[in-house]
Amino acid sequence: MAEDLIREQCEKRLAGLKASRQPYESDWEEIAQLAAPARSRFLGSRGHRRRSNRALFDGHARRSFRTLASGMTSGLSSRSRPWFRITLPDADLASRGPVAAWLGTVEETIYRFLGRTNFYTAAQAGYQEIGLFGTEATVMIEHALAGAVCHSLSAGEYWIAQSDALTADTLYRCVPMSTLQCVQAFGLEAVSPSVRDRYDRSSYDDIVSVFHAIEPNMDRDGGRRDLKGKRFRSVWWDEGESDRRRLLRVAGYDEQPFWAPRWETLGGEVYGTSPGFDALADMRELQMQARRKSEAVDMHIKPEIIVPPQIQLRRVPGSVVAAAGIDAEGIKIPYQVPYQTIGVIGEDITRCQQAIDVATYADLFMAITNMPGVQPRNMEEIASRNEEKLTQLGPVIERVENEKLQVAIDRTFAILLRGGFLPPPPKELAGQELKIEFVSILAQMQRMVGLGQIERTLGFAGSLAGSHPEIMDLIDADAVLREYADRAGTPPRLLRDAASVAQLRAGRQQAQAMQQAMAAVPAMKGGADALKTLSETDGGGGESMLGKIMAGMGGMAGGDAQGGQG
Repeated sequence: MAEDLIREQCEKRLAGLKASRQPYESDWEEIAQLAAPARSRFLGSRGHRRRSNRALFDGHARRSFRTLASGMTSGLSSRSRPWFRITLPDADLASRGPVAAWLGTVEETIYRFLGRTNFYTAAQAGYQEIGLFGTEATVMIEHALAGAVCHSLSAGEYWIAQSDALTADTLYRCVPMSTLQCVQAFGLEAVSPSVRDRYDRSSYDDIVSVFHAIEPNMDRDGGRRDLKGKRFRSVWWDEGESDRRRLLRVAGYDEQPFWAPRWETLGGEVYGTSPGFDALADMRELQMQARRKSEAVDMHIKPEIIVPPQIQLRRVPGSVVAAAGIDAEGIKIPYQVPYQTIGVIGEDITRCQQAIDVATYADLFMAITNMPGVQPRNMEEIASRNEEKLTQLGPVIERVENEKLQVAIDRTFAILLRGGFLPPPPKELAGQELKIEFVSILAQMQRMVGLGQIERTLGFAGSLAGSHPEIMDLIDADAVLREYADRAGTPPRLLRDAASVAQLRAGRQQAQAMQQAMAAVPAMKGGADALKTLSETDGGGGESMLGKIMAGMGGMAGGDAQGGQG
Protein backbone atom coordinates (compact mmCIF):
# COMPACT_ATOMS: atom_id res chain seq x y z
CA MET A 1 0.00 0.00 0.00
CA ALA A 2 1.30 3.46 -0.90
CA GLU A 3 2.40 5.59 2.04
CA ASP A 4 -0.14 8.33 1.32
CA LEU A 5 -2.89 5.71 1.39
CA ILE A 6 -1.53 4.27 4.66
CA ARG A 7 -1.69 7.65 6.37
CA GLU A 8 -5.14 8.37 4.94
CA GLN A 9 -6.39 5.01 6.18
CA CYS A 10 -4.89 5.56 9.64
CA GLU A 11 -6.34 9.07 9.97
CA LYS A 12 -9.81 7.85 8.98
CA ARG A 13 -9.53 5.08 11.54
CA LEU A 14 -8.36 7.57 14.17
CA ALA A 15 -11.41 9.78 13.52
CA GLY A 16 -13.69 6.82 14.24
CA LEU A 17 -11.76 5.88 17.37
CA LYS A 18 -12.03 9.45 18.65
CA ALA A 19 -15.82 9.35 18.21
CA SER A 20 -16.12 6.09 20.15
CA ARG A 21 -14.04 7.45 23.04
CA GLN A 22 -15.77 10.81 23.32
CA PRO A 23 -18.65 9.68 25.66
CA TYR A 24 -16.12 8.64 28.33
CA GLU A 25 -13.99 11.76 28.36
CA SER A 26 -16.16 13.95 30.60
CA ASP A 27 -16.24 11.28 33.32
CA TRP A 28 -12.50 10.71 32.95
CA GLU A 29 -11.80 14.39 33.43
CA GLU A 30 -13.94 14.59 36.55
CA ILE A 31 -12.45 11.43 38.03
CA ALA A 32 -8.98 12.80 37.38
CA GLN A 33 -9.88 16.12 38.97
CA LEU A 34 -11.22 14.47 42.13
CA ALA A 35 -8.76 11.59 42.57
CA ALA A 36 -5.67 11.98 40.36
CA PRO A 37 -5.13 15.50 39.02
CA ALA A 38 -1.69 14.73 37.60
CA ARG A 39 -2.59 11.57 35.69
CA SER A 40 -5.20 12.11 32.99
CA ARG A 41 -3.90 13.96 29.93
CA PHE A 42 -6.16 15.10 27.12
CA LEU A 43 -4.02 16.01 24.18
CA GLY A 44 -4.59 18.65 21.54
CA SER A 45 -2.87 21.65 20.08
CA ARG A 46 -1.90 22.72 23.60
CA GLY A 47 -0.04 19.48 24.28
CA HIS A 48 -0.09 18.05 27.80
CA ARG A 49 -2.40 19.81 30.20
CA ARG A 50 -1.60 19.03 33.82
CA ARG A 51 -4.38 19.54 36.32
CA SER A 52 -3.83 21.36 39.60
CA ASN A 53 -4.91 20.27 43.07
CA ARG A 54 -6.87 23.43 43.83
CA ALA A 55 -10.23 21.67 43.61
CA LEU A 56 -9.24 19.09 46.25
CA PHE A 57 -10.31 19.70 49.83
CA ASP A 58 -9.92 16.08 50.97
CA GLY A 59 -7.29 13.67 49.67
CA HIS A 60 -8.92 10.44 50.85
CA ALA A 61 -9.91 9.33 47.34
CA ARG A 62 -6.32 9.66 46.13
CA ARG A 63 -5.12 7.50 49.00
CA SER A 64 -7.82 4.88 48.36
CA PHE A 65 -6.90 4.51 44.69
CA ARG A 66 -3.23 4.38 45.64
CA THR A 67 -4.08 1.51 48.00
CA LEU A 68 -6.00 -0.20 45.19
CA ALA A 69 -3.02 0.10 42.83
CA SER A 70 -0.54 -1.11 45.44
CA GLY A 71 -2.79 -3.98 46.46
CA MET A 72 -3.25 -5.19 42.89
CA THR A 73 0.47 -4.81 42.20
CA SER A 74 1.53 -6.89 45.18
CA GLY A 75 -1.41 -9.25 44.80
CA LEU A 76 -1.15 -9.99 41.05
CA SER A 77 2.38 -9.27 39.80
CA SER A 78 4.75 -8.61 42.65
CA ARG A 79 8.44 -8.20 41.97
CA SER A 80 9.35 -9.93 45.24
CA ARG A 81 7.42 -13.21 44.88
CA PRO A 82 6.43 -15.64 42.10
CA TRP A 83 3.20 -14.76 40.31
CA PHE A 84 3.21 -17.08 37.30
CA ARG A 85 4.40 -20.56 36.41
CA ILE A 86 5.27 -22.00 32.99
CA THR A 87 3.86 -25.49 32.60
CA LEU A 88 2.04 -27.80 30.16
CA PRO A 89 -1.55 -28.99 29.88
CA ASP A 90 -0.15 -32.49 30.47
CA ALA A 91 0.94 -32.41 34.11
CA ASP A 92 2.74 -35.77 33.89
CA LEU A 93 4.83 -34.59 30.94
CA ALA A 94 5.63 -31.32 32.70
CA SER A 95 7.02 -33.21 35.70
CA ARG A 96 9.54 -35.25 33.69
CA GLY A 97 13.20 -34.41 34.32
CA PRO A 98 14.38 -32.68 31.09
CA VAL A 99 11.01 -31.01 30.51
CA ALA A 100 10.72 -29.75 34.09
CA ALA A 101 14.28 -28.40 33.96
CA TRP A 102 13.61 -26.54 30.68
CA LEU A 103 10.35 -25.07 31.95
CA GLY A 104 12.10 -23.90 35.11
CA THR A 105 14.89 -22.25 33.10
CA VAL A 106 12.41 -20.42 30.86
CA GLU A 107 10.41 -19.25 33.86
CA GLU A 108 13.53 -17.96 35.64
CA THR A 109 14.74 -16.19 32.48
CA ILE A 110 11.42 -14.36 32.07
CA TYR A 111 11.50 -13.25 35.72
CA ARG A 112 15.05 -11.92 35.35
CA PHE A 113 14.24 -10.11 32.11
CA LEU A 114 11.17 -8.39 33.54
CA GLY A 115 13.13 -7.44 36.65
CA ARG A 116 15.74 -5.63 34.55
CA THR A 117 13.13 -3.58 32.67
CA ASN A 118 10.61 -1.03 33.94
CA PHE A 119 7.80 -3.58 33.67
CA TYR A 120 6.86 -3.55 37.36
CA THR A 121 6.82 0.24 37.52
CA ALA A 122 4.59 0.40 34.46
CA ALA A 123 2.39 -2.38 35.84
CA GLN A 124 1.68 -0.43 39.02
CA ALA A 125 0.84 2.69 37.02
CA GLY A 126 -1.45 0.56 34.89
CA TYR A 127 -3.30 -0.82 37.90
CA GLN A 128 -4.03 2.72 39.04
CA GLU A 129 -5.24 3.60 35.54
CA ILE A 130 -7.62 0.67 35.34
CA GLY A 131 -8.94 1.40 38.83
CA LEU A 132 -9.53 5.07 38.06
CA PHE A 133 -10.68 5.05 34.44
CA GLY A 134 -11.70 1.44 33.78
CA THR A 135 -9.07 0.92 31.06
CA GLU A 136 -5.29 0.88 30.99
CA ALA A 137 -2.87 0.72 28.08
CA THR A 138 0.83 -0.12 28.05
CA VAL A 139 3.13 -0.61 25.07
CA MET A 140 6.23 -2.82 25.41
CA ILE A 141 8.91 -1.76 22.92
CA GLU A 142 12.09 -3.75 22.34
CA HIS A 143 15.21 -1.84 23.33
CA ALA A 144 18.79 -2.61 22.36
CA LEU A 145 20.22 -1.82 25.81
CA ALA A 146 17.36 -2.30 28.28
CA GLY A 147 15.87 -5.30 26.51
CA ALA A 148 12.43 -3.71 26.55
CA VAL A 149 10.83 -0.46 27.66
CA CYS A 150 7.20 -0.32 28.83
CA HIS A 151 5.35 2.90 28.02
CA SER A 152 2.43 3.25 30.44
CA LEU A 153 -0.26 5.46 28.88
CA SER A 154 -2.77 7.61 30.70
CA ALA A 155 -6.42 8.16 29.89
CA GLY A 156 -6.80 10.74 27.17
CA GLU A 157 -3.67 10.01 25.14
CA TYR A 158 -4.71 6.77 23.42
CA TRP A 159 -7.60 5.14 21.61
CA ILE A 160 -8.35 1.41 21.36
CA ALA A 161 -10.57 -0.94 19.37
CA GLN A 162 -11.36 -4.59 19.96
CA SER A 163 -11.50 -7.71 17.82
CA ASP A 164 -14.39 -10.10 17.30
CA ALA A 165 -13.11 -11.91 20.40
CA LEU A 166 -13.93 -8.73 22.39
CA THR A 167 -10.32 -8.13 23.39
CA ALA A 168 -8.33 -5.02 22.50
CA ASP A 169 -6.21 -5.59 19.37
CA THR A 170 -5.83 -1.99 18.08
CA LEU A 171 -4.17 0.98 19.76
CA TYR A 172 -3.64 4.50 18.48
CA ARG A 173 -1.74 6.96 20.64
CA CYS A 174 -0.46 10.50 20.49
CA VAL A 175 3.20 10.74 21.44
CA PRO A 176 4.36 14.34 21.89
CA MET A 177 8.12 14.40 21.33
CA SER A 178 10.69 17.10 21.52
CA THR A 179 12.54 17.90 18.32
CA LEU A 180 15.63 16.15 19.66
CA GLN A 181 13.68 13.03 20.65
CA CYS A 182 12.04 12.88 17.24
CA VAL A 183 15.37 13.04 15.43
CA GLN A 184 16.90 10.45 17.78
CA ALA A 185 13.97 8.08 17.32
CA PHE A 186 13.51 8.26 13.53
CA GLY A 187 16.66 9.84 12.11
CA LEU A 188 17.24 13.20 10.50
CA GLU A 189 16.28 11.97 7.04
CA ALA A 190 12.88 10.65 8.09
CA VAL A 191 11.57 13.72 9.93
CA SER A 192 9.72 16.54 8.20
CA PRO A 193 11.56 19.61 6.82
CA SER A 194 10.09 21.76 9.60
CA VAL A 195 11.44 19.45 12.30
CA ARG A 196 14.80 19.30 10.53
CA ASP A 197 14.88 23.08 10.40
CA ARG A 198 14.17 23.38 14.13
CA TYR A 199 16.88 20.83 14.79
CA ASP A 200 19.36 22.81 12.73
CA ARG A 201 18.42 25.95 14.70
CA SER A 202 19.01 24.02 17.97
CA SER A 203 15.33 24.35 18.97
CA TYR A 204 15.61 20.93 20.51
CA ASP A 205 12.72 21.27 22.98
CA ASP A 206 9.99 22.33 20.56
CA ILE A 207 7.14 19.81 20.70
CA VAL A 208 6.33 17.61 17.69
CA SER A 209 2.89 15.98 17.66
CA VAL A 210 3.60 12.38 16.61
CA PHE A 211 0.95 9.69 16.22
CA HIS A 212 1.52 5.95 16.48
CA ALA A 213 -0.90 3.30 15.22
CA ILE A 214 -0.71 -0.40 16.16
CA GLU A 215 -3.30 -2.63 14.52
CA PRO A 216 -3.66 -6.12 13.00
CA ASN A 217 -2.01 -6.46 9.62
CA MET A 218 -5.01 -7.05 7.35
CA ASP A 219 -2.75 -7.76 4.34
CA ARG A 220 -0.66 -10.33 6.15
CA ASP A 221 0.99 -13.13 4.18
CA GLY A 222 1.96 -15.77 6.70
CA GLY A 223 4.60 -17.27 4.41
CA ARG A 224 6.71 -14.13 4.30
CA ARG A 225 9.24 -12.94 6.86
CA ASP A 226 9.21 -9.24 5.99
CA LEU A 227 6.62 -6.61 6.93
CA LYS A 228 3.94 -8.43 4.96
CA GLY A 229 4.35 -11.44 7.26
CA LYS A 230 3.93 -9.55 10.55
CA ARG A 231 0.79 -10.07 12.59
CA PHE A 232 0.59 -6.39 13.60
CA ARG A 233 1.36 -3.23 11.67
CA SER A 234 3.06 -0.21 13.26
CA VAL A 235 2.75 3.22 11.63
CA TRP A 236 4.30 6.50 12.86
CA TRP A 237 3.52 9.90 11.35
CA ASP A 238 3.95 13.58 12.14
CA GLU A 239 0.59 15.35 12.43
CA GLY A 240 2.16 18.62 11.31
CA GLU A 241 3.63 17.13 8.15
CA SER A 242 1.77 18.53 5.13
CA ASP A 243 3.20 15.94 2.75
CA ARG A 244 0.83 13.02 3.32
CA ARG A 245 3.20 10.67 1.57
CA ARG A 246 5.84 11.11 4.25
CA LEU A 247 5.68 8.70 7.19
CA LEU A 248 8.17 8.54 10.02
CA ARG A 249 8.23 4.76 10.12
CA VAL A 250 6.27 1.73 8.97
CA ALA A 251 7.14 -1.52 10.76
CA GLY A 252 5.48 -4.55 12.28
CA TYR A 253 5.34 -6.98 15.21
CA ASP A 254 5.17 -10.76 15.28
CA GLU A 255 3.05 -10.63 18.43
CA GLN A 256 0.80 -8.06 20.10
CA PRO A 257 3.13 -5.44 21.61
CA PHE A 258 0.62 -3.81 23.95
CA TRP A 259 -2.02 -4.74 26.49
CA ALA A 260 -5.22 -2.87 27.27
CA PRO A 261 -7.25 -4.65 29.98
CA ARG A 262 -10.61 -3.30 31.10
CA TRP A 263 -12.02 -3.48 34.63
CA GLU A 264 -15.58 -4.24 33.55
CA THR A 265 -17.36 -4.02 30.21
CA LEU A 266 -20.99 -4.31 29.19
CA GLY A 267 -21.72 -6.12 25.95
CA GLY A 268 -19.54 -4.86 23.15
CA GLU A 269 -18.30 -1.70 24.88
CA VAL A 270 -14.71 -0.90 24.03
CA TYR A 271 -13.77 1.03 27.17
CA GLY A 272 -14.45 -0.26 30.65
CA THR A 273 -16.03 1.10 33.78
CA SER A 274 -14.30 0.90 37.14
CA PRO A 275 -14.33 1.81 40.84
CA GLY A 276 -13.62 5.36 39.69
CA PHE A 277 -17.04 5.48 38.05
CA ASP A 278 -18.69 3.77 41.03
CA ALA A 279 -17.17 6.19 43.54
CA LEU A 280 -17.70 9.33 41.46
CA ALA A 281 -20.82 10.48 43.34
CA ASP A 282 -19.17 9.88 46.73
CA MET A 283 -16.04 11.73 45.62
CA ARG A 284 -18.15 14.73 44.57
CA GLU A 285 -19.96 14.78 47.90
CA LEU A 286 -16.72 14.30 49.83
CA GLN A 287 -15.18 17.42 48.30
CA MET A 288 -18.37 19.41 48.85
CA GLN A 289 -18.69 18.37 52.50
CA ALA A 290 -14.98 18.93 53.15
CA ARG A 291 -15.31 22.44 51.79
CA ARG A 292 -18.42 23.04 53.91
CA LYS A 293 -16.68 21.76 57.01
CA SER A 294 -13.83 24.19 56.47
CA GLU A 295 -16.34 27.01 56.01
CA ALA A 296 -18.24 25.97 59.16
CA VAL A 297 -15.02 25.91 61.21
CA ASP A 298 -14.08 29.33 59.89
CA MET A 299 -17.57 30.71 60.64
CA HIS A 300 -17.45 29.25 64.14
CA ILE A 301 -13.96 30.58 64.92
CA LYS A 302 -14.25 33.82 62.96
CA PRO A 303 -17.99 34.56 62.76
CA GLU A 304 -19.37 37.36 60.64
CA ILE A 305 -19.81 40.50 62.76
CA ILE A 306 -21.45 43.90 62.54
CA VAL A 307 -19.39 46.82 63.85
CA PRO A 308 -19.77 50.57 63.86
CA PRO A 309 -17.98 52.28 60.97
CA GLN A 310 -15.26 53.74 63.16
CA ILE A 311 -14.25 50.32 64.59
CA GLN A 312 -11.55 48.42 62.68
CA LEU A 313 -11.18 44.87 64.02
CA ARG A 314 -7.98 43.04 63.19
CA ARG A 315 -9.50 39.52 63.37
CA VAL A 316 -6.19 38.21 64.74
CA PRO A 317 -6.06 36.11 67.96
CA GLY A 318 -4.65 38.12 70.90
CA SER A 319 -4.95 41.51 69.24
CA VAL A 320 -6.26 44.45 71.29
CA VAL A 321 -8.61 47.02 69.75
CA ALA A 322 -9.34 50.17 71.76
CA ALA A 323 -12.96 51.33 71.57
CA ALA A 324 -15.37 53.38 73.66
CA GLY A 325 -17.91 51.50 75.74
CA ILE A 326 -20.82 52.47 73.57
CA ASP A 327 -18.90 51.34 70.47
CA ALA A 328 -18.11 47.94 72.01
CA GLU A 329 -21.81 47.38 72.68
CA GLY A 330 -22.47 48.12 69.05
CA ILE A 331 -20.43 45.11 67.88
CA LYS A 332 -22.86 42.25 67.13
CA ILE A 333 -22.70 38.72 65.75
CA PRO A 334 -25.76 38.28 63.53
CA TYR A 335 -25.45 34.48 63.29
CA GLN A 336 -23.34 31.97 65.22
CA VAL A 337 -22.72 28.53 63.65
CA PRO A 338 -23.59 25.83 66.23
CA TYR A 339 -20.58 23.70 67.10
CA GLN A 340 -22.66 20.55 66.57
CA THR A 341 -22.77 21.35 62.85
CA ILE A 342 -19.08 20.59 62.48
CA GLY A 343 -19.54 17.14 64.00
CA VAL A 344 -22.51 16.34 61.77
CA ILE A 345 -20.57 17.29 58.65
CA GLY A 346 -17.60 15.27 59.91
CA GLU A 347 -19.80 12.17 60.23
CA ASP A 348 -20.98 12.62 56.66
CA ILE A 349 -17.39 12.97 55.51
CA THR A 350 -16.53 9.70 57.27
CA ARG A 351 -19.46 8.00 55.54
CA CYS A 352 -18.24 9.22 52.14
CA GLN A 353 -14.71 8.03 52.86
CA GLN A 354 -15.96 4.58 53.86
CA ALA A 355 -18.07 4.39 50.70
CA ILE A 356 -15.02 5.23 48.59
CA ASP A 357 -12.98 2.55 50.39
CA VAL A 358 -15.65 -0.03 49.61
CA ALA A 359 -15.88 1.02 45.95
CA THR A 360 -12.09 0.87 45.51
CA TYR A 361 -11.66 -2.36 47.51
CA ALA A 362 -9.25 -0.48 49.76
CA ASP A 363 -10.86 -2.16 52.76
CA LEU A 364 -10.06 -5.56 51.23
CA PHE A 365 -6.44 -4.73 50.46
CA MET A 366 -6.00 -3.32 53.96
CA ALA A 367 -7.69 -6.37 55.53
CA ILE A 368 -4.72 -7.40 57.66
CA THR A 369 -4.20 -4.02 59.29
CA ASN A 370 -7.76 -2.71 59.43
CA MET A 371 -9.76 -5.87 60.19
CA PRO A 372 -11.55 -5.57 63.56
CA GLY A 373 -11.17 -8.18 66.24
CA VAL A 374 -8.55 -10.90 66.23
CA GLN A 375 -6.18 -10.40 63.31
CA PRO A 376 -6.00 -13.15 60.65
CA ARG A 377 -2.97 -15.39 60.74
CA ASN A 378 -2.72 -16.53 57.10
CA MET A 379 -4.18 -16.17 53.62
CA GLU A 380 -6.77 -18.90 54.25
CA GLU A 381 -8.22 -16.92 57.13
CA ILE A 382 -8.22 -13.68 55.15
CA ALA A 383 -9.94 -15.46 52.26
CA SER A 384 -12.59 -16.96 54.54
CA ARG A 385 -13.33 -13.58 56.16
CA ASN A 386 -13.47 -11.76 52.81
CA GLU A 387 -15.05 -14.48 50.68
CA GLU A 388 -17.81 -12.20 49.35
CA LYS A 389 -15.44 -9.39 48.38
CA LEU A 390 -13.00 -11.79 46.74
CA THR A 391 -15.87 -13.25 44.74
CA GLN A 392 -16.75 -9.75 43.50
CA LEU A 393 -13.12 -9.13 42.57
CA GLY A 394 -12.83 -12.46 40.75
CA PRO A 395 -13.89 -11.28 37.24
CA VAL A 396 -11.42 -8.40 37.42
CA ILE A 397 -8.57 -10.72 38.37
CA GLU A 398 -9.40 -13.00 35.44
CA ARG A 399 -9.54 -10.05 33.04
CA VAL A 400 -6.18 -8.73 34.19
CA GLU A 401 -4.61 -12.17 33.91
CA ASN A 402 -6.00 -12.77 30.40
CA GLU A 403 -5.82 -9.27 28.89
CA LYS A 404 -2.65 -7.99 30.56
CA LEU A 405 -0.35 -10.50 32.24
CA GLN A 406 -0.80 -13.22 29.62
CA VAL A 407 -0.03 -10.73 26.82
CA ALA A 408 3.00 -9.38 28.71
CA ILE A 409 4.46 -12.87 29.20
CA ASP A 410 3.83 -13.82 25.57
CA ARG A 411 5.54 -10.63 24.41
CA THR A 412 8.50 -11.23 26.74
CA PHE A 413 8.84 -14.85 25.65
CA ALA A 414 8.92 -13.80 21.99
CA ILE A 415 11.58 -11.13 22.65
CA LEU A 416 13.76 -13.64 24.51
CA LEU A 417 13.28 -16.26 21.82
CA ARG A 418 14.31 -13.86 19.04
CA GLY A 419 17.31 -12.74 21.06
CA GLY A 420 18.53 -16.30 21.57
CA PHE A 421 18.26 -16.10 25.36
CA LEU A 422 16.24 -19.32 25.76
CA PRO A 423 17.76 -22.83 25.68
CA PRO A 424 16.56 -25.24 22.97
CA PRO A 425 13.53 -27.21 24.15
CA PRO A 426 13.78 -30.98 24.73
CA LYS A 427 12.41 -33.29 22.06
CA GLU A 428 9.48 -34.28 24.31
CA LEU A 429 8.01 -30.80 23.80
CA ALA A 430 7.64 -31.16 20.04
CA GLY A 431 4.10 -30.08 19.14
CA GLN A 432 3.26 -29.16 22.75
CA GLU A 433 1.72 -25.83 23.73
CA LEU A 434 2.99 -24.02 26.79
CA LYS A 435 0.55 -23.09 29.53
CA ILE A 436 0.79 -20.18 31.94
CA GLU A 437 -0.58 -20.65 35.45
CA PHE A 438 -0.93 -17.61 37.68
CA VAL A 439 0.07 -18.23 41.27
CA SER A 440 -0.07 -14.72 42.70
CA ILE A 441 -1.51 -14.00 46.13
CA LEU A 442 -4.86 -12.84 44.77
CA ALA A 443 -5.05 -15.82 42.41
CA GLN A 444 -4.39 -18.16 45.33
CA MET A 445 -6.92 -16.38 47.53
CA GLN A 446 -9.51 -16.75 44.77
CA ARG A 447 -8.89 -20.48 44.67
CA MET A 448 -8.87 -20.67 48.47
CA VAL A 449 -12.47 -19.50 48.51
CA GLY A 450 -13.30 -23.06 47.35
CA LEU A 451 -11.38 -24.73 50.18
CA GLY A 452 -14.28 -24.21 52.57
CA GLN A 453 -16.63 -26.21 50.35
CA ILE A 454 -14.16 -29.09 50.16
CA GLU A 455 -13.66 -29.11 53.93
CA ARG A 456 -17.40 -28.94 54.62
CA THR A 457 -18.09 -31.81 52.20
CA LEU A 458 -15.42 -34.03 53.76
CA GLY A 459 -16.61 -33.14 57.27
CA PHE A 460 -20.19 -34.03 56.43
CA ALA A 461 -19.09 -37.31 54.82
CA GLY A 462 -17.08 -38.15 57.94
CA SER A 463 -20.13 -37.58 60.15
CA LEU A 464 -22.15 -40.03 58.03
CA ALA A 465 -19.41 -42.65 57.87
CA GLY A 466 -20.13 -43.85 61.41
CA SER A 467 -23.62 -45.11 60.51
CA HIS A 468 -23.07 -45.59 56.76
CA PRO A 469 -19.43 -46.63 56.15
CA GLU A 470 -20.12 -47.22 52.47
CA ILE A 471 -20.59 -43.47 51.95
CA MET A 472 -16.80 -43.04 51.84
CA ASP A 473 -16.76 -45.03 48.59
CA LEU A 474 -17.97 -41.86 46.85
CA ILE A 475 -14.81 -39.92 47.68
CA ASP A 476 -11.73 -40.11 45.49
CA ALA A 477 -9.05 -39.28 48.05
CA ASP A 478 -6.35 -38.69 45.41
CA ALA A 479 -8.53 -36.24 43.49
CA VAL A 480 -9.50 -34.44 46.71
CA LEU A 481 -5.90 -33.93 47.78
CA ARG A 482 -4.75 -32.74 44.35
CA GLU A 483 -7.64 -30.28 44.10
CA TYR A 484 -6.99 -29.01 47.62
CA ALA A 485 -3.26 -28.61 46.94
CA ASP A 486 -3.95 -26.75 43.70
CA ARG A 487 -6.36 -24.31 45.35
CA ALA A 488 -3.95 -23.80 48.26
CA GLY A 489 -1.10 -22.97 45.86
CA THR A 490 1.08 -25.94 46.74
CA PRO A 491 3.98 -26.28 44.26
CA PRO A 492 3.26 -29.26 41.97
CA ARG A 493 6.75 -30.66 42.51
CA LEU A 494 5.77 -31.51 46.08
CA LEU A 495 3.20 -34.05 44.84
CA ARG A 496 4.11 -37.30 43.06
CA ASP A 497 2.72 -37.94 39.62
CA ALA A 498 0.15 -40.69 38.98
CA ALA A 499 2.74 -43.19 37.69
CA SER A 500 4.97 -42.76 40.75
CA VAL A 501 1.98 -43.14 43.08
CA ALA A 502 0.88 -46.35 41.32
CA GLN A 503 4.41 -47.77 41.53
CA LEU A 504 4.69 -46.85 45.21
CA ARG A 505 1.35 -48.47 46.03
CA ALA A 506 2.19 -51.61 44.06
CA GLY A 507 5.42 -51.97 46.03
CA ARG A 508 3.56 -51.43 49.29
CA GLN A 509 0.98 -54.12 48.41
CA GLN A 510 3.74 -56.57 47.51
CA ALA A 511 5.48 -55.90 50.82
CA GLN A 512 2.22 -56.42 52.72
CA ALA A 513 1.59 -59.72 50.89
CA MET A 514 5.05 -60.95 51.84
CA GLN A 515 4.47 -59.99 55.48
CA GLN A 516 1.18 -61.93 55.54
CA ALA A 517 2.89 -64.95 54.00
CA MET A 518 5.65 -64.84 56.58
CA ALA A 519 3.09 -64.54 59.39
CA ALA A 520 1.28 -67.62 58.12
CA VAL A 521 4.42 -69.84 58.18
CA PRO A 522 4.24 -70.77 61.94
CA ALA A 523 0.56 -71.69 61.65
CA MET A 524 1.25 -73.86 58.61
CA LYS A 525 4.14 -75.57 60.40
CA GLY A 526 1.94 -76.27 63.45
CA GLY A 527 -0.77 -77.78 61.25
CA ALA A 528 1.72 -80.05 59.53
CA ASP A 529 3.04 -81.35 62.90
CA ALA A 530 -0.51 -82.07 64.07
CA LEU A 531 -1.29 -84.08 60.95
CA LYS A 532 1.90 -86.09 61.43
CA THR A 533 0.98 -86.91 65.05
CA LEU A 534 -2.53 -88.05 64.08
CA SER A 535 -1.16 -90.26 61.37
CA GLU A 536 1.18 -91.99 63.84
CA THR A 537 -1.41 -92.42 66.63
CA ASP A 538 -3.15 -95.85 66.83
CA GLY A 539 -6.92 -95.47 66.63
CA GLY A 540 -7.66 -99.20 67.19
CA GLY A 541 -8.21 -102.04 64.75
CA GLY A 542 -4.84 -101.43 63.19
CA GLU A 543 -5.94 -98.05 61.83
CA SER A 544 -4.44 -94.65 62.65
CA MET A 545 -6.40 -91.83 64.25
CA LEU A 546 -6.07 -89.74 61.05
CA GLY A 547 -7.53 -92.60 58.99
CA LYS A 548 -10.54 -92.93 61.29
CA ILE A 549 -11.18 -89.16 61.10
CA MET A 550 -11.01 -89.18 57.31
CA ALA A 551 -13.28 -92.25 57.17
CA GLY A 552 -15.79 -90.50 59.42
CA MET A 553 -15.77 -87.41 57.22
CA GLY A 554 -16.33 -89.63 54.18
CA GLY A 555 -19.33 -91.29 55.86
CA MET A 556 -20.84 -87.93 56.64
CA ALA A 557 -20.39 -86.89 53.03
CA GLY A 558 -22.02 -90.13 51.84
CA GLY A 559 -24.97 -89.64 54.19
CA ASP A 560 -25.50 -86.14 52.89
CA ALA A 561 -25.42 -87.47 49.34
CA GLN A 562 -28.00 -90.18 50.12
CA GLY A 563 -30.18 -87.69 51.89
CA GLY A 564 -30.04 -85.48 48.86
CA GLN A 565 -31.09 -88.36 46.59
CA GLY A 566 -33.94 -89.29 48.86
